Amino acid sequence: MDVDQVVSIGRLMLNEALILAAPILAVAVVVSLLVNVFQVLTSLQDTTISTVARLIATGAAIFIAMPWMWRHLSQFTFAIFSNFRIWQ
Repeated sequence: MDVDQVVSIGRLMLNEALILAAPILAVAVVVSLLVNVFQVLTSLQDTTISTVARLIATGAAIFIAMPWMWRHLSQFTFAIFSNFRIWQ
């Protein structure tokens, strides 16, 4: 394998990881922002509130997005392995 091919595969894998992680990270950021605004408005400064809310929202996002993530990852894996002769 040439160095350019290894870099290309690595770039594709990092792109795939970013695509799969982006919705979950977006949910975590939005929930954190909403909880922080709520805490500022109500003067509640308990760290447990933000942690539990973020964990529940992230878990729900993973549960809801798992079929899409599974399909996307299996298509990517199939594409990589079907074009494996190109990389040699």
